[in-house]
Amino acid sequence: MRIEREHTLGRDEARKRVERLATSLKGQFDLESRWEGDQLRVSGRGLSGALSVGDDRVNLDLQLGLALSFMESSIRSAIESEMDKQLA
Repeated sequence: MRIEREHTLGRDEARKRVERLATSLKGQFDLESRWEGDQLRVSGRGLSGALSVGDDRVNLDLQLGLALSFMESSIRSAIESEMDKQLA
């Protein structure tokens, strides 16, 4: 699953907001996260991926395991909603 959002926050502010996004998603999806450069690596039960922060864009690439793939639509919706909230 790939989700992209443009922003006008600058890289530093976008990193702060991506961190808040990960904290919010942690509660919903039991995620662990760690920074590797400008990528916030995330992993949890049945999923893994990374949030990449650029000067004007945030990209989420997420791989879902078989069980979660059946819920991709609802997972995408929840993540998109939270991304829009945090990057506004």
